[in-house]
Amino acid sequence: MKSIRGRLVLLVLAAELGCAILFSGAELLHERTSQLHAFDVMLQGRSDSVLGAIQDAEDPEDNVAVDPKELKLPSEDIYAVYNADGRLLGTSPGAPSALVEEADNGFRMLNFKSHEYRIYQRDAMRIIDRSEDSEGLKRPIVILYAARLDHVWHGIFRAAGFDLMVGACLFALTAFVMILTVDKQLEPIQELAARAAKVSMSTLSFDPPPSALKLVEIEPLARTLSSTMERLKGAIQKQHQFVSDGAHELKTAVAVMRSTVQVLMMKSRSSEEYQEGLERLLEDNGRLERLVAQMLLLARLEEKPEINPHPIPLSRAVLAVLPSLHSFAAERQVKLLLAVDENVIVRLPTEGAEIITTNLVMNALQHSPPNSQVEVSLRCVEGMALLRVRDEGCGISPEALPHVFERFYREDHSRSRSTGGTGLGLAICKSIVDSAQGSIRIESQQGSGTTIRVSFSLA
Repeated sequence: MKSIRGRLVLLVLAAELGCAILFSGAELLHERTSQLHAFDVMLQGRSDSVLGAIQDAEDPEDNVAVDPKELKLPSEDIYAVYNADGRLLGTSPGAPSALVEEADNGFRMLNFKSHEYRIYQRDAMRIIDRSEDSEGLKRPIVILYAARLDHVWHGIFRAAGFDLMVGACLFALTAFVMILTVDKQLEPIQELAARAAKVSMSTLSFDPPPSALKLVEIEPLARTLSSTMERLKGAIQKQHQFVSDGAHELKTAVAVMRSTVQVLMMKSRSSEEYQEGLERLLEDNGRLERLVAQMLLLARLEEKPEINPHPIPLSRAVLAVLPSLHSFAAERQVKLLLAVDENVIVRLPTEGAEIITTNLVMNALQHSPPNSQVEVSLRCVEGMALLRVRDEGCGISPEALPHVFERFYREDHSRSRSTGGTGLGLAICKSIVDSAQGSIRIESQQGSGTTIRVSFSLA
């Protein structure tokens, strides 16, 4: 299992190590440049000393010669002096020929017998017998001066060792401080995890710790956990309410059936009375069967809604279920008016479209008085498919209107037996509409009927 703490420590130490390497490299380069520059200045000074030791030669064929007595140079240094025509005038004792060969003027490097030499070559002019009345004799010469770089590299490596030692100390100190401080910085996450671990079915409330809300990186996670727990709490409460209401409805239905059987068994009945009682029992059993079917349907819709369903012609689904409702409308003496546009394509399961249409129209017919009418229309409005169902019933009170989509909600419980309603029809419709990212609205006034509008985006 990977650790954020370990990752942070390694990341910081890796960054510090990289910076230390870059800094040490830059420092070594700067130290090398500085040391070589100082060494070159020294070579120039010592070549000037060689120039000062040049004097008239006793040999008449030589213009000038080097007087070793005038030189006080390190024993390992090597020099050579040439005249203008390239003839060697003098060298340091035992100077290797490879180090005193004349080349281009300037500075150069040369490896000789496992040692690195820095060689400086220059043109010079030695003036002999200068006096107040004479400028003296000018003798052009070439001076070579070579010195070993051992002590230069020693100084560079010593500086590098110091940098490495300081870097290692800082690296160890940073690692120690990081180990001590990272745990402190991660305390908000640990507190958030501890609070989340306390959440259970009995205590679904979640209050994020203040330390987590103060950090920009953790605050979104803390608020997301809080809102998720609130939604989960609401869903569980709805589930408990659904189970409670469902149990109550089933208990009521079973009690009604039981009372019917008990009444029939209280005394001897005629065949007509038994027939009537059995018909009531069968009617109650049918209502119980519809209640169970709708509860299972609602549970299935909410458990696994269809994701991104295929486009379907909503008009075809609406027209497919309406013929079966005409007979119920005729029985209720209610006129069913249709106005359906063709080719209204939406992304909705075919079963869901049929359930919505059936529930809304049945609900309107059940609450419509005789000799009234129910209007069903489907049309396209501003890029949306609009299904509209309007009745001329008694309407819904303003107090009940906000609760009509709740499960098992019925404004008048006494009418449930006569209409066969379970209080789940509109809840099922809303669940289907929500899963399809649609909207459902209801408008109603007591005494003037109810209008339900369902809208979906066109596919």
